[in-house]
Amino acid sequence: MKRRGLLILVVVFVVALVCAGAYYIYYRSHIYELEYIEPEVYDDVEYDVDLLIGKWQSETLFYRFDIDGVGVTWDESDDITEEEASPMKWELNRSKFIHYHEMQNGVLVPKAYKIKCLDLNRLVFQDDYGKEFSFEKVL
Repeated sequence: MKRRGLLILVVVFVVALVCAGAYYIYYRSHIYELEYIEPEVYDDVEYDVDLLIGKWQSETLFYRFDIDGVGVTWDESDDITEEEASPMKWELNRSKFIHYHEMQNGVLVPKAYKIKCLDLNRLVFQDDYGKEFSFEKVL
């Protein structure tokens, strides 16, 4: 009788262990699945890169975007002029706008934005947190 009870207990334990392992394997694979965002969730407008070229100002903050995907940024409130500006690289792919700010040690730090408006005189882009940056073309 004791043997039979012990055998049943071992079988129940093994079945529970197999079920727990299968549950873990199944749900572990679902944790890392990427979420698919439908195209209608975001608007993907294509902007003309040529409109971006030039110097842009927002109060004391300036950006200068050059033709070859490089540029500089400076803030006059920090007593920095265009000659002392921080170098950066940039790319515009449809409405996705990325600045690669070059640190003093040579490391590029990307900052991603979404273009909201780009025309001859106005540039508005938004970061991932919803903060909008508005610039006027000065040159």
